[in-house]
Amino acid sequence: MTQEAGLDSEFRQQVVDTMCTVLASLLNRTDPVTEEMRLMEELGMSSTLGLELMLELEERLEILIDVERMGQADTTTVAAMASFVAGHCQPA
Repeated sequence: MTQEAGLDSEFRQQVVDTMCTVLASLLNRTDPVTEEMRLMEELGMSSTLGLELMLELEERLEILIDVERMGQADTTTVAAMASFVAGHCQPA
């Protein structure tokens, strides 16, 4: 997987790890959530779940996410959303 230019790969990985943990918890999954999973098709992501996920990420990572700039392509997979979050946030 390629890293997008300008993204802090360590922080992005922290976002991925946190997202996987939070999603597994929110979805009551015993199977692990992985970076490659498709949010809608495999995990049943809804707008409500997406909002819960963003709020939980902000709290756990102590960041503010610019969700206004999020597009449909940013919500395809865990990896795509993690890249968006890592590239569109600021410290809280």
